[in-house]
Amino acid sequence: MNASRILMAEASTANSESQLRVMAAVAFAVVYSNYMVAPLIPALSREFSVTAYQLGWLIPGFLIPYGISTLVYGALSDRWGRTPMLVTLLCFAATTMMTVSFAMSWRTLLIARILSGVGCGGIVTISLAAVGDRYPYAVQGRPMGRMFGAVAAGIGFGSTLGPILNPLIGWRNEFRGLACVCSLAALFLVRSGKSDKEVASRPSSFEQVIREYLAVLEAPRGGRTVAFIFCNGAFHGGIFAWLSLLLISRYHLHDMGIGLALAGYGLPGILFGTVIGKWGDRYGRSYVVPAGFLWAAGCAFLLILPSPRLLAALNITALSAGFDATHPLMSSITTSLDPKHRGQITGLATFTNFVGMGIGAFCFQQLIAVSFTAALAIFASAQTLAGFAALHGFRGERPGCIQMIRLARARLASSLR
Repeated sequence: MNASRILMAEASTANSESQLRVMAAVAFAVVYSNYMVAPLIPALSREFSVTAYQLGWLIPGFLIPYGISTLVYGALSDRWGRTPMLVTLLCFAATTMMTVSFAMSWRTLLIARILSGVGCGGIVTISLAAVGDRYPYAVQGRPMGRMFGAVAAGIGFGSTLGPILNPLIGWRNEFRGLACVCSLAALFLVRSGKSDKEVASRPSSFEQVIREYLAVLEAPRGGRTVAFIFCNGAFHGGIFAWLSLLLISRYHLHDMGIGLALAGYGLPGILFGTVIGKWGDRYGRSYVVPAGFLWAAGCAFLLILPSPRLLAALNITALSAGFDATHPLMSSITTSLDPKHRGQITGLATFTNFVGMGIGAFCFQQLIAVSFTAALAIFASAQTLAGFAALHGFRGERPGCIQMIRLARARLASSLR
């Protein structure tokens, strides 16, 4: 009997790990589909015989529906369950990505991108909430690190491989490949068995959902974490949005050179995302998160200095490690704020991050009118202040002791039996 229970627990653990890998692959595909579009706008402009300004709406046309939909889908996943919502959204995302690939005019392409934003908006959010359901807070760093490593990889490879692969296989086939990834992930979740409906809490009304958002923001731990997520998103989103222009103005690079220079962005998340997450579990988010803020600020200061192209590319790679050491661990905190409404709260964190990225990109654009040096100096200084504030703000996010982590892991194994 004991042997049978042990085998069942091992099988459940293996299933959770398999689902984690699938959700990470889907997170990569969704983020890749977003970040591949901006560097393709010149090629799309030539293909559809329209100006780049008109096609510029493809970016907000995806991001705005994406950000808003996270607030809706997160709450719905609390009510209906993670797996049913994920399967539905994956099928919708696959359909809209395929529609994008068959667009014959720029207007059709824009409409398809808007629908794609609606379909993709809840996928990463609900996947993160599912991680919060399956892994206790004390050991969430590793799985969160894997998820955000996939997100970082989607950012890096999307902005790099998107334009590089276009002459080889065409952007339409890139979207078709991403649609296939979403379809296969939906099939896996359907066949993996057990639904997540048992974690649903069924909010009774729209007013109750709003009250839950307000309660999180009013609580010191929740409001503080959301504020830091916004500031971190503004910093990284603002700088990354204009890195290509910085490379053009400083090194006179073309599309291929820009892609190669940005190739390292997200690489630390792929290689060390899980390790960084384990550091957060072992040593406490109170140390790792502020260190990530200060590390990113230092990299931004280094971007101000003139340097060879290779060193600039390495610095850009190191810059993304600051995101890997902050956002996943802060997202882990949000998943622990209210387990009964975890999807809703994760949606709020995702929405906050996207709003921060958009505002950061706009503010950085205004500062560029002065100079890149001024823009980088102001953003790096603000991130430094945020890092020191995080030392105080996250001082309570300590693991307590190694035995506490071991106890959480033991409870996880017991819950899977």
